[in-house]
Amino acid sequence: MDEIGTHKGQRQSEQRLTHLGVTMYIRRLIQSVPYKPPSLPPRLLPLADLVEEEHTPHYKPQHFYPVRLYEILNNRYQIAAKIGWGTSSTVWLARDLHQWRWLPPRYVAIKVNASNYASQESAEQEVRITEHITKANPQHPGRNFVAILLDSFRVASPGGTHVCMVFDALCEPLWMLKRRFEGNTIPLDVLKPVSKLILEGLRYLHTECHVIHTDLKSDNILLSLRNPSILNSVAQDEMNNPSSRKHLDDRDIYLSRNYWGLSPNELGRSVITDFGLAVRGDGPPNTHPIQPEGYRAPEVCLGGDWSYSADIWNLGVMLWDLFYGRGLFDTPPDSRVSGSADEAHLGQIITLLGPPPLDLLSRGKEASRYFDAEGQFKNPNIIGKKDLVSMAKEIDGDGEMPQFVDFISGMLRWRPEDRTTAEDLLSHPWLP
Repeated sequence: MDEIGTHKGQRQSEQRLTHLGVTMYIRRLIQSVPYKPPSLPPRLLPLADLVEEEHTPHYKPQHFYPVRLYEILNNRYQIAAKIGWGTSSTVWLARDLHQWRWLPPRYVAIKVNASNYASQESAEQEVRITEHITKANPQHPGRNFVAILLDSFRVASPGGTHVCMVFDALCEPLWMLKRRFEGNTIPLDVLKPVSKLILEGLRYLHTECHVIHTDLKSDNILLSLRNPSILNSVAQDEMNNPSSRKHLDDRDIYLSRNYWGLSPNELGRSVITDFGLAVRGDGPPNTHPIQPEGYRAPEVCLGGDWSYSADIWNLGVMLWDLFYGRGLFDTPPDSRVSGSADEAHLGQIITLLGPPPLDLLSRGKEASRYFDAEGQFKNPNIIGKKDLVSMAKEIDGDGEMPQFVDFISGMLRWRPEDRTTAEDLLSHPWLP
């Protein structure tokens, strides 16, 4: 009986392998065929020039996976064009070869992370938190306004293991949208719907996912495409007009193809992206430094606990920057001669909002560096005079200005608990 059972098990294994082989053969027959690299020679950039990710602080080439155009990652995604880069990743447009060949090509964006993380655990954190955001509540309307993870995998290079994340391909970020308008500022009638969708996404992150983004800026809010067929045009343009690149022994460093010449009616909803620095807000208190200079919430500068309302402060500063053309708390170069960036930033906040409440100072372990026991700022010479109303009056002819100023003011409060939540902001009369 044992021998009969053994033969039966072998037959079943052979049948499974045969079935698997037939299935894979059929899939190869009907799935998309990889494109062949074009024979056109690209323009080579001088070796001495720094290109894209080479500009990042402490850049080391071995930290970045040497992606090459038209290579296939994870036996599925063929690289079609480089579309972005950052301090710890590059982003690529790729054709999904699992699309049936009789259907239009399907394109995705792949974020290939560098291997410069302190540990493999920290390298995996962005994937884990993005998976959590993707799965938290698929029925929530705000989920449409955050980047959703479609797939993830790992690739190896001599420099280590690189986490790759697959998303729907988006188009231009908000800083690029600004360039479409006179004065490099987004008018209120355009900024209004953008603000509402960002808040819908933030409400989802805060209330459903319990996630704090910590890095809201115009680089990380992208617009979707109304017509995804544009992506095929981008891929074809790369084949017909190869991107300039720097050719090194172990890699090519390409110029990104991130301006697609889209008309305004081809731009879709705003989407919050890049959760590489995001953290959970439902665990132990967060105290580590976050946010770019100029966007930093007061409690972060003071070394206190911070939570979801840090994102709200961040959003208020970003929206004002998009509308006004420069940041609310941009510090003059001469204000940093003797002090730190945080000191100059706190001086700008006092200029706009007045002195901080004493109870807030008592919560920050760094407060004594900048304020005395009576709550007086130790460097009063860098405090100026300005307020939102007078700044807004510099821009004429918009009857919505008072409501917009009130909308922004609700986000910019010294105490984190005094700031309006994303949910409450969505019912503000300024929004549609």
